Amino acid sequence: MELEFTFRNVESTEAIKGWAVKRFSKVAKHVRGPSFAHLTIIVDKHRHRAECSLRTGGELLHASSETADMYSSIDGVASTIEHSARRLHERRTSNREL
Repeated sequence: MELEFTFRNVESTEAIKGWAVKRFSKVAKHVRGPSFAHLTIIVDKHRHRAECSLRTGGELLHASSETADMYSSIDGVASTIEHSARRLHERRTSNREL
């Protein structure tokens, strides 16, 4: 899975990128074939927001999370995307059994 970053009003650090790559490695288990994720990290005053768009197999999954901590925002968006990817994977595999 290819992961691209965009940082707005915040410095790009290897720690944030490493945290996101670690969290999104769980998502890669539920998608098959080539996939592309775009993660946007935004800081506005005391709000830290993470938005993600995942394109895989002709599907587009989108999630966002806003908290007071950047790392928990990344965790929230990664868990939402993982849940959506798992549901998409289950729908695809259940249709094959019919």
